Amino acid sequence: MNDTLIQLLHQYNPWLKKPEKPIISNDYIPRLQAEKLLSPEWDALWLILIGPRQAGKTTLAKHLAQTLIDEKRFETLLYLNCDLYEVRQWLINPLFIQEAMDEFNLRHPIILIDEVQRLNNPGLLLKACADLKLNIKMIATGSSQLEIKSKVQEFLTGRHIESLVLPLSYQEIGEVNHQELIYGCYPAIVKSSEKKILLQQIFHDYIDKDIIEILKISKPDVMQKLITLLAHSSGQLVNYNQLATDCMISVPTIQSYISILENTYTLARVTPFVGNKRKEITSNPIFYFIDNGFRNQSLQNLSLSLETRQDIGLLVQSAVFQEILKLKTQYFYDFNIHFWRTQSGAEVDFVIYKNADCIIPVEVKFITMNAPSVTKGFRSFVEAYKPQYGFYITKNFNQKIMVDGCEVQFISFAKLITFCERIRKIIG
Repeated sequence: MNDTLIQLLHQYNPWLKKPEKPIISNDYIPRLQAEKLLSPEWDALWLILIGPRQAGKTTLAKHLAQTLIDEKRFETLLYLNCDLYEVRQWLINPLFIQEAMDEFNLRHPIILIDEVQRLNNPGLLLKACADLKLNIKMIATGSSQLEIKSKVQEFLTGRHIESLVLPLSYQEIGEVNHQELIYGCYPAIVKSSEKKILLQQIFHDYIDKDIIEILKISKPDVMQKLITLLAHSSGQLVNYNQLATDCMISVPTIQSYISILENTYTLARVTPFVGNKRKEITSNPIFYFIDNGFRNQSLQNLSLSLETRQDIGLLVQSAVFQEILKLKTQYFYDFNIHFWRTQSGAEVDFVIYKNADCIIPVEVKFITMNAPSVTKGFRSFVEAYKPQYGFYITKNFNQKIMVDGCEVQFISFAKLITFCERIRKIIG
């Protein structure tokens, strides 16, 4: 180890010289998946935290490390930031572990490798480290599913547990604040009084780092235009041909770029629910942005005047989708999220499908209601699939009714946390 590297590591690991120095700041917002990730069952495995930049992967990893140290399961943390060239040059084989333990007098350390996909051969390195069977805890983070899959996952079969870290959920924030509909739920933005500036920075970092620098997209201007077009059409059936015409590139290129947006956690694909009923639409998917702030920034529309925004219904619908997705990832649930449409025009916004005995339709109607009323499409779904429970997310209305044997709960958007709690009880 050269002196420059040692100095860098001390700068990023001040607790190595001062063990009393906290690893994580006291403004940490607790993440719901932390409890399961702290299980002693995973102590000997690599923990891989994936998700978008700035979603809180590093902060969560440091919180886990601090907790493990406080519980005396491990002694200290060595944090390695792969955005640093010197660190990448050092991490070429597992000998770095012994070098670090000797240099910093480490015993039973936690090794945290941040942005692991920046390494040339991260999968082989992580596999070699795991195979040493040392008494260390190993954590890695990554911002690109494309690179994590190709460079890491295939090498770590049976040697890792993976967790997707998304922007904060309303459950984690603790309240449903309409500002998050506009600025989104990235932790730094939620905590900041300068939300617009931070959101702009996160958006441009994504374009400049993930899209241009790391993934080396040949036409970043086309990618940015595509993001804007998808922001306009979010929540609608995707029309690949129209997108290709508007961007003046081929349909396969459009599909490739959309795949990149999915795998860098900008978009989430929602596919049709297909049962054994005829006349359902089973072709193109719908895409939602994983964060409303990211969508609104791409449109350069950060107006907080909800009553005058023409897209308020879509923003609420997107927020409901995002909460369902976060519920799935944060509690490690095994269910799928679909939409339902028929050729005759019947539709339901979301269908949570766990199995044939647990199907939950969810409709979003951000309108003022004075009495319970369900759409013909929602009623058609209930008649066809006989779900036990269904939900209506409304602007201001809360009530429970029965529709053909299905308990339908009307819940106002302000009580979205209650909606998540009730979904948890049903999913079990």
